[in-house]
Amino acid sequence: MSPYHHVLAAVALDPSGRTVLARAQTLARLFEAKLSVLHVVEYIPIESGELLMTAPIDLTQQLEQQARKQLEALCAEFGIAAQDLHTATGPVSPQIQQIAEAMQIDLIVLGHHPRQGLAAWFSHTEESVVTRAKCDVLALHV
Repeated sequence: MSPYHHVLAAVALDPSGRTVLARAQTLARLFEAKLSVLHVVEYIPIESGELLMTAPIDLTQQLEQQARKQLEALCAEFGIAAQDLHTATGPVSPQIQQIAEAMQIDLIVLGHHPRQGLAAWFSHTEESVVTRAKCDVLALHV
C-alpha cells in the first residue's frame, strides 16, 4: 500500500515552479498517486496615502485568470489535465493548507528558497506550510 494517494504541487510561476512540478509528478507516478497542482495569487497591497488597501476585486480576478492561463500552459508541458489545476487568491501559506485539507492531500511538494541577510529574519511560506500542515511536506531546494 502506497503511503501517498494524493500529491499537491504548490508552484510558483517561475523556473522554480517547473522544478517543483517535475519532482511532484515523478513522486506521484512512483507512488501511483493522484497529482494536483496549485498556484496561489497573493493579495496585492495598494498604497493610498497613509492607508494600505488590498487590490480591487476586478484586478484580483484578472490576476487570478492570468495565473490560471500560465498554470495551464505549464501543466500542458507536463501532460497534466486541466481538472487537476487549481488557483487561489490570498495569503499563500493558509491557502495551501486549506486546499490541502479540503482535497485530503497526503503530500505537499513546494520550493524552498534559502535566504541570507535581512531576508532570513522574515516569515517564509515553505516554513509556515511545513510547521502547520497536517500532512507530509517536501520542501525542495530550488
